[in-house]
Amino acid sequence: MGERIYLHPLLERIWHGIHALCILMLILSGAQIHWPEWVHIFGGFQNAISVHNCFGLIVVGAFFLWLFYNLISLRITHYLPNRRDIPKGIIVQARFYAYGIFKHEPHPYSPSLDEKFNPLQKVAYFQFMFLMMPLLLISGVLYLYPIYFSDFIAFIGGLMVIAIIHFIMAVIFTAFFIAHVYLATTGHTVLDNFIAMITGYGMTSNHNEKGTGF
Repeated sequence: MGERIYLHPLLERIWHGIHALCILMLILSGAQIHWPEWVHIFGGFQNAISVHNCFGLIVVGAFFLWLFYNLISLRITHYLPNRRDIPKGIIVQARFYAYGIFKHEPHPYSPSLDEKFNPLQKVAYFQFMFLMMPLLLISGVLYLYPIYFSDFIAFIGGLMVIAIIHFIMAVIFTAFFIAHVYLATTGHTVLDNFIAMITGYGMTSNHNEKGTGF
């Protein structure tokens, strides 16, 4: 049996909870905006727009707080893949999710104070937080305040281009949100990772291979 270590400081857990709620509200309100004839979660169409704009701006602020905190604390290193992660670490972890987990094999990587994410998580989080999240937020802000960025919007092809980029990013984030919740159930128990985001303490693996890789 592994041991519990303090992986998630309080500020990270608070941010994670706020961010998760905001993303969920953006998904639901965005669905109503795009398909108002089928989705009526927030009542009227204008209500859905107001909810979407409000939570979108919160996510913008939360992103910059996340970036500032992780840079200042140097915890940004948890999100940076290293040479052991690509490609071998990713392959090992992907095999575990696709096959090993159903054979009750031990987790191939153990979280540690230096590396709390496995290789696949690091690559995924890096792409989402440093590429896709900025695209999602920038396209959202441009679409919300087109009058302030009219020259730039015209330069890249108009609001339709912005809308398409925003929609594609939203679909990707929705898929990621669902996958993230599912993979959170693949800890030592179904609830272990959820409990870790409440208490801050995560469980290390019970085998010899550590998160530092190969």
